Amino acid sequence: MSGLSDSSTASGETVSNGTVGTVIRSHAGGYLVHQPELDVNLLCQARGRLKKERVSIVTGDRVTLDEVDPEKETGVITSRLERENLLSRPLLANVDQVIIVQAIHQPAWNALVCDRYLVHFQLEVRDSLPILCFNKSDLASEDDKKTLRSIYEPLGYLVTIVSAATGEGLDGLANLLISKATVFAGPSGVGKSSLLNMLEPELHLKIGVMDNEFGVGRHTTTYSELYRISKRQLKSLGVSEESVAWVADTPGFGLSEFKHPEPLDVVWQFPDLAKFAVDCKYSDCTHLVEQGCNVLANLEQIDPIRFDNYTIMVKESQSEKTILRDTSKKVESAVKTVGGREGKAVHVPLLSGRYRSKAKNTERQQLKRSANFVDSEEDAGFDDEPDFDSLSDSPNQTEET
Repeated sequence: MSGLSDSSTASGETVSNGTVGTVIRSHAGGYLVHQPELDVNLLCQARGRLKKERVSIVTGDRVTLDEVDPEKETGVITSRLERENLLSRPLLANVDQVIIVQAIHQPAWNALVCDRYLVHFQLEVRDSLPILCFNKSDLASEDDKKTLRSIYEPLGYLVTIVSAATGEGLDGLANLLISKATVFAGPSGVGKSSLLNMLEPELHLKIGVMDNEFGVGRHTTTYSELYRISKRQLKSLGVSEESVAWVADTPGFGLSEFKHPEPLDVVWQFPDLAKFAVDCKYSDCTHLVEQGCNVLANLEQIDPIRFDNYTIMVKESQSEKTILRDTSKKVESAVKTVGGREGKAVHVPLLSGRYRSKAKNTERQQLKRSANFVDSEEDAGFDDEPDFDSLSDSPNQTEET
């Protein structure tokens, strides 16, 4: 994996002689860490200090190790090295590239879903364009394949067409993985796990099944884990046996989990629109209805489906922004505003009267009354154990005394 020899920690300290490994799985019992020099996977716990400091450790993180026991295959994580990037969905660190897997048929390719994935991962991994991998080519015609290439290759995306069923294109796909940590992402049922099983049969990943006649797949991958493709398998695919490749199979995710930029920034995630947007007349143009918009003036040069998808995403982003703005202004009747200086006012819930603390002035008044009551008892010569029943019958007796 790239950057494995980095020596800067999350806190900026320098690692002197710490053994470095990569977290390939995070689970409730600890972390499975690959140590390259020993070529062993270690079951590790994080040092207590890291837990107290709430240092998060996720799959893909590079960490320093101590108390490494190759025989017992155990160790202790002492620090987390600085991350190159962090995917929020799926939760993975230090990703070199993302391969978006789509099925050409079963389920049928969906242009909007494909563009949603492109935008999401362009925002997540900004220094690397996603790769488009179209699976199930054995079910597609040559015209289908040409159409997909004609849409995305002119925009700068690398397109590879494969079949997990026949093995078509797997050698080319394997070459894309060399010396990288690659995430396979895409909707459920498109064949991500099937492709990885073809690339490395020893993985034995669970294969999804189709839920209905529309070809919608079940979620069979439930968490992210890094897998290494063996050198032997890479060699069988025509790749140098000295090469190393790490891949991650990720769960599919729903519409609400896609990342969207600000409405005015959506256009920059569409290369075919962005090249016209740079010369647009208005700096705050949404490229939807504005007169004099350079994007709208060149619609004949933009794929209609791509522009429709752009329009949908902009309107979704506008709606989301409106909801957030309205929600932030809403003040419920059961809250009060505290602070207010330098824009730091916060809303806190009001407690029910029976649980609410008394005001300081109220407490002082009650203490004063209590003190006066005690003084009047001593002056009047009351016994140590007064008759509370008689007092309750005459509530104003103390004041009159």
